Amino acid sequence: MLSTPAARSMAVVLRTLRRRVVHVGPWKADGLRCCATPWLAASARSVTRVSGLPLPQVLDDQLTRSVLMVSPVGFRSNEETLEDNKFMDVAGVHDNVTETVMKEWSSLVLSLQQAGVQVTTVDGKGLPDEVFPNNWFSTHNDGRIVLYPMKVPSRAQEVRHDVINDLKTTFGLTEPVFDLSSWRESGVALEGTGSLVLDRPNRIAYMALSKRADKNVADLWAHEMGYELVTFQTQDRDGEEIYHTNVLLSVGSNFAVLCTDVIPKEDERKLVLDSLRRTGKVVVPISLDQMENFACNCLQLRGTSGTVLAISSAGWDALDASQKGVLESCIDHVISVPVPTIERLGGGSVRCMIAELFPGASKEYHEHTTGPDLCSLDSETGRLELVMVHEPGLEVDAVMPWTLEPMKVDECFNRVDLKAQHRTFAQLLRARGAQVMHVRDILTEIGSQGDEAKRRLFSEVWGEEFVDSIGLHSLHTDHLVTGYSRGPLDFDMPPLMNLFFMRDPCFCVPGGWVVIARPFFPIRQMESKLMKALFRMHPALRAVKVYEGLHNDPDVAIEGGDVLVADKNTVLVGISQRTNERGAEKLAEFLFEKTDVTRVIKVFIPKQRAFMHLDTLFTFVDRGVVLTMPYFWSKPAVYAEVARRANALNEKMGSDQRQNLDEWTSEPPRIEMLVKGEGKPKKYKHAMSGLMAEGVIDKALFVCGAEGSWPTPEEHVARALTEQWNDAANVFCISPGTVVAYKWCTRTILHLQDNGVDVIELDGVELMKGRGGARCMTFPMRRTLAPEE
Repeated sequence: MLSTPAARSMAVVLRTLRRRVVHVGPWKADGLRCCATPWLAASARSVTRVSGLPLPQVLDDQLTRSVLMVSPVGFRSNEETLEDNKFMDVAGVHDNVTETVMKEWSSLVLSLQQAGVQVTTVDGKGLPDEVFPNNWFSTHNDGRIVLYPMKVPSRAQEVRHDVINDLKTTFGLTEPVFDLSSWRESGVALEGTGSLVLDRPNRIAYMALSKRADKNVADLWAHEMGYELVTFQTQDRDGEEIYHTNVLLSVGSNFAVLCTDVIPKEDERKLVLDSLRRTGKVVVPISLDQMENFACNCLQLRGTSGTVLAISSAGWDALDASQKGVLESCIDHVISVPVPTIERLGGGSVRCMIAELFPGASKEYHEHTTGPDLCSLDSETGRLELVMVHEPGLEVDAVMPWTLEPMKVDECFNRVDLKAQHRTFAQLLRARGAQVMHVRDILTEIGSQGDEAKRRLFSEVWGEEFVDSIGLHSLHTDHLVTGYSRGPLDFDMPPLMNLFFMRDPCFCVPGGWVVIARPFFPIRQMESKLMKALFRMHPALRAVKVYEGLHNDPDVAIEGGDVLVADKNTVLVGISQRTNERGAEKLAEFLFEKTDVTRVIKVFIPKQRAFMHLDTLFTFVDRGVVLTMPYFWSKPAVYAEVARRANALNEKMGSDQRQNLDEWTSEPPRIEMLVKGEGKPKKYKHAMSGLMAEGVIDKALFVCGAEGSWPTPEEHVARALTEQWNDAANVFCISPGTVVAYKWCTRTILHLQDNGVDVIELDGVELMKGRGGARCMTFPMRRTLAPEE
């Protein structure tokens, strides 16, 4: 029941707002009921991006690299806020603490700047709590600034219109200011991102109800901003409500730090946890004691070398080793700064001292489509930030016993399980902080630009003559992947069955370039044509530098599974069943001319189905550390002996299946290093020794365990070939020392874990049927640098 004048006024406003009709996607309805899913409940200004790519519209990113901080020139304990902020402790306070708090504030500013965070500093006006600017305003990627109603008069004076005007100009915040600050006159408050903890990409706002977080004002905010509001009540150890949400909850891109002990109602506690987990957050539970030391009052930001977690020394030190380990696996760097005076007298910590600055949509679009942001990959091991995948769909239904060979797979699929396992894989990548784009969503966005764009898309891939013969309105963008058929197996254009192995049709190299590959088999060359069309036609991808010279050369064969970026100066290229020397040499010519790459190393491996790509037997798990096949490089004769024994067994069983022994003895694995500016390649007869001598790798781990750990090399190789057939060596590094691997490769996983590698196990029985592992299924476009780089 709304009883106060303020509440009754609010009810009138909300009823007026609900009369507006908001259109999102295909649904039409009143107000917040317009959407089938809460994260699509956007305002009329908002545009949903299905692919995750930045469009010149609204871009909601959880992390920013720019912040604002206000100098605490007038800092002191504020008697007006002492009433409900139980984190304040004014016992033994000295009158003059300005010098101490200025040192604490400056230390945080400097630490953020050293991590590559852009800090805008503003001189204070002498108010007691102005060091906490996140309470009175927030910025958003749709170009808006929101001003909030503060509970007490001294805090209401913190609103700075001069600062707002400067931010609008500097950060392209072109939309009208959404000003809620006058609601303070009605006796209600909503204190910015102190009261509202935002999950921006999923458009969810978490709020602990309190005197500083009015539910009606929050409803008004959520409706206008297009957010789902998750509210709950709290109690501290004395049974009193907690003044701000951000002292009990922090939400990052892939994690959440939460003190559930202060949410007394089980249904509300479950609601919060379910919402966090539904959106892929790793929840780090915090005790009441840890919360009181500001362990939850932290903020994830972007720096020049990856993501950073800003937290006070008291908050970080309160965490145990396990909690720290989880957070360190989710971010690149921890900034831990002592601010004890500000915490004790102000009742707030590091997160409260930082106001995030998000550029408006047009400025953010410009930043994402120029420079290194969208495509930046200088290693195999930097923390994954942006990756493209394709979830397999109806195209796999064309795989049947009589089409296995041309489809280049060995077994038929259960499509339902295949999709579910791939979806789990994609969610796993998101949970570790990566932005995941889907080919189908990108195709949808291109097709939605109109018939002209749709015609050009199909013509680029299938040719104008075919499009004219079928008719544009008979074609759907999904047909580019599923194929165009008139009935079961009656295809005019064949399906792209192998597209979910995204690694091969294109790949990234240092310098922000995407290279369109030329796959060995014609059916896979169609995948490269499709990828080339996506980069030419999607509004965001158009700005990426793309090299198409390999794709158009009939003498070239090269696939992304054979290309590994060791560092910004070194690229390995496997000479294999799918990639030839001309492909490697032409790639080297391009890299030497257009990038900082100075070494391209050709790695010669047997041209066999089992080793179709270099990455089927050689992948990076950390900087300078690789996972590979035992004795493959040092004693190829062991493989010849295992092949001889297998041939003999097959003969006894009446089979004509044979392995070619000559491949292991006539041309054992070796390397040739092409160096920029040098005419002749540098050759090494023993590949692994050469890679170590050149400083490309420091350590090798092996499928099924260390060399010498089995009774004989032959037994080790026989077992390793079995796990390798299920892609044991094709692991995907998502951050230094952390990889994704199929869970069935048990001996290999154990060996990796024994050597300090964190293995995330993927249940992929159906995925394995395609003969590709986690690395095969990804097209990474952006990684942060490893800390040493």
